[in-house]
Amino acid sequence: MGKIEETKIAMKSVSSLRIMFFLLGLLSFPLVAKGEEMSCKQCHADKIDYISFYKSIHRTLSCRSCHDGVSRLELHMQGNDRAKEVNCAKCHQNVFQKYRRDVHNVKLNMACQDCHQPIHALKRGRSLSSCNQCHPRENYVLRGHGRALEAGNMDAPSCADCHGLHNISVYDLASEKAQSLARETYTKRCISCHGNVKIAKRNKFSTQTVKSYYETYHGKVLRVGYTDKVAGCADCHTGHNTLPKTDSASAIHPDNLYHTCRSCHPIMHKRFVQFDPHPNPSDPKRSRIVYWVNVFMIALLTGTFAFFWTHSLLWWRRAYLEKYREGKKLIQVTLPGEKQVERFTFRDRMMHVLLVISFFILVLTGFPIKYADAPWAKMLLNFWGGPHAAGTFHRIAAITLCLLFLYTCWLSFKFLFPKGEKSGWVKRLLGPDSLFPNLKDLKDIVGMFRWFFHRGEMPKFDRWTYWEKFDFMAVFWGMTVIGFSGFILWFPGLFSYLLPGWMINVAMVVHSEEAFLAAIFIFTVHFFNNHLVPTKFPLERNIFTGRYPLETMKIERPLEYERMLAEGRLEEIKKDAPGIGTQLFASLFGLGSLILGLILAFMIFWAAIF
Repeated sequence: MGKIEETKIAMKSVSSLRIMFFLLGLLSFPLVAKGEEMSCKQCHADKIDYISFYKSIHRTLSCRSCHDGVSRLELHMQGNDRAKEVNCAKCHQNVFQKYRRDVHNVKLNMACQDCHQPIHALKRGRSLSSCNQCHPRENYVLRGHGRALEAGNMDAPSCADCHGLHNISVYDLASEKAQSLARETYTKRCISCHGNVKIAKRNKFSTQTVKSYYETYHGKVLRVGYTDKVAGCADCHTGHNTLPKTDSASAIHPDNLYHTCRSCHPIMHKRFVQFDPHPNPSDPKRSRIVYWVNVFMIALLTGTFAFFWTHSLLWWRRAYLEKYREGKKLIQVTLPGEKQVERFTFRDRMMHVLLVISFFILVLTGFPIKYADAPWAKMLLNFWGGPHAAGTFHRIAAITLCLLFLYTCWLSFKFLFPKGEKSGWVKRLLGPDSLFPNLKDLKDIVGMFRWFFHRGEMPKFDRWTYWEKFDFMAVFWGMTVIGFSGFILWFPGLFSYLLPGWMINVAMVVHSEEAFLAAIFIFTVHFFNNHLVPTKFPLERNIFTGRYPLETMKIERPLEYERMLAEGRLEEIKKDAPGIGTQLFASLFGLGSLILGLILAFMIFWAAIF
């Protein structure tokens, strides 16, 4: 064989080997990468633990995957061809975009390697070691969640679970807005675990803590999206080293609780700490007093509505039959220039108008907090300018209503002991012009139910009916209960000097349930008795005009008419018919209030049921 032929055969062999090695290189990149590392290892073995690197999450990468820019090894070894600065964003672009807004980048200009250490031995997992390079272990790891995580409880949160990873927000805590945003963010993250049924079951704690927090004022306001001036989880439990109350270092330990509460309530007695921030009125073991108060309020609501809704339904049926099916004309039409009977004085009418306005403001500002989950809650609070502005309007309306109540109490002597009676105080109190219940009212109730079922005639009424007396007497109970409980909730710290802290929990139950009772009773029973009953539908205007026709008095108050006629007092209560302006105001204000009340009743029922 000649040299030329031998050369051709050799060239073919080299070409075949090159192709084979090229294909093998594509199929065995990690081996090639490892070969490159063997070259790097000659100089960098004293700085890099290659055994740890081969076990890390970057083990499939070559050195030049991160340290690129080296073109000639001999020049690099001479220090003339240096690698470029490591750019993690080449592979981790999504993470890099998040990290641009991270507090560590914005405030401290920290690089990836500042946290991800040791960079050549990184492993996957939920670890605290990276954060603890800068943040002292005693702030988190030594107790609470950190200790549980290091003990192997994978349900316990790491730093990233609460603060996020690569997107930790920048909060300027000197700003109230930033404080509010931080409070909302971290409270929701606490709730994401403590409200999780599976996590709670595994770790033997109750999700009732979250449910009860949402039933407090703080939780309700936070739920509708307003977090300033309310307490989140970390305000009481601290953000780090969250400990059970049995731990002496806990912020909620009995020895520390007074100082914890004073951070928000500077004016308070030590008995304030008896307040339960996570109440459960349905649990007698948590507080028997709160439980039985709740039972009483539910029984009161159930009994009141059961009687009066049944009463209204039966009354509507009977009145409908008489007016529409039997064709009876029960109410006379007012004629121009007709003399009418004065039923309410100008003072009475103005008091009623103020009462209506203040009552509606109380409902419109209070119930969005009571039913914070309702879709209309935030809309109403935004209308007032937020929950705290709504609270201001609520208190102004409450003070107005309290002043009206006190004025009514001062006038009650006249309501309960009218001048028309010349006899002793007992007969005046139980007489027909008094608003105090008497034996005739009981007979009228029985007679009314007999009339409902066609077992007798409708009772004849005097100056006041039994349902009007109930309305009047209920004011004393309702205003006392709802007013006193409201002031306790308004000034809890001050009242702790007079009352134990658990009275705040009692006040919460009473105020909420009594408000529901008052609103729904007014918007259903009171509206029906005075406006929606078929004989008066759609509106009885005499509470706003103060007067009504004499013929109407003969039909609705026959005993009063006969008594006034017998005593010769009929002429002195006759007045001119109200002017057109008064009638127009009565119609617009009355119908507007009626429609608004029915809408609110629907919204409240919607929130309570769904």
